[in-house]
Amino acid sequence: MKKMFMTLAIALLSAAPALAQEIKIAVGCPPVAACADWVYAEDLAASLREGGLEATVFTGGALGKDPEIVDQLSQGLLQFGLTNFVMIKEVDETVLGFLAPYMFDDMDHFFRATQDTESELMNNIRSSMEAQGIRIAALTGLGGTMGVFNSSKPVTSVNDLDGVRLRAIDASQIELFKQWGVQGVVVDMPEFAGAVQQGIVDGYFNPPVVALIFRHTEFLKHYTDLGAGTPFRSALMSADWYRDLDDKTRAIVDKAVSKANANNRIWTNKAAKNEIEGLKKNGVTVSVLDAAAMENFKARSQAAWDVLMPAEAVVAFRELAKATRK
Repeated sequence: MKKMFMTLAIALLSAAPALAQEIKIAVGCPPVAACADWVYAEDLAASLREGGLEATVFTGGALGKDPEIVDQLSQGLLQFGLTNFVMIKEVDETVLGFLAPYMFDDMDHFFRATQDTESELMNNIRSSMEAQGIRIAALTGLGGTMGVFNSSKPVTSVNDLDGVRLRAIDASQIELFKQWGVQGVVVDMPEFAGAVQQGIVDGYFNPPVVALIFRHTEFLKHYTDLGAGTPFRSALMSADWYRDLDDKTRAIVDKAVSKANANNRIWTNKAAKNEIEGLKKNGVTVSVLDAAAMENFKARSQAAWDVLMPAEAVVAFRELAKATRK
């Protein structure tokens, strides 16, 4: 009998680490309903807790900036992190194809291409990240398609952007702006408001939700709805941590990720429908393009594809977009 109890105790102790370990989920934005990362993280944490695991969401960059989050994930020191897509781009630039302006028609089209279809493009990106110790849980939506915000004037054509300087995420976005005939300046998001006040930049190229989350509508009073590009974030997890999970715990994690991904799709579509009205309520003038102006933006944006991606990648993305278009 004593031997049986000892055997049972050893079994329980060896199973304990996976179940007892706190699963930390890092989010850069504040805990606000307009932030897709926070909503995703809370959905994920709730499902993990329902499965009997301990999960905590850390908001506002409490666990570090995106590069630090990725470093912790790769070392197995952190389990989940919601980051900018640039963290993937630094490992595999092919991911830019999923953001390329006018490559995909809308966020539903994007989700069909990244979640519903088994593509070589997405599998190669996953493999590249796995080699760095990072597992991609999902490319997550954060609202509607992208447009241009600025602090000075309404923009209804490419020509109206003359003299406007836009904040760029990185050098690849500067290449896009060059095709528009616009000067771009790389500015980190925490420094953006100050950069506008100092006249370094006049606005940025982003989905509406970004201005709403960070209250940039207080000084960015003009938005042009370009429908250009399907904005996404990345839900990442530690590959080493995930690989070392026992089968039961891994099944709980897989189920939680699947549910969070499904909820994010629903949330993204709902958010996209409400964003424009949200801008207007905050005193932002919303401009739309006529057919000729839209075609001009599309032609210039598509010319940037060849700069952002190798020719074979452009062909592969065109084929994926065509295969998943309704």
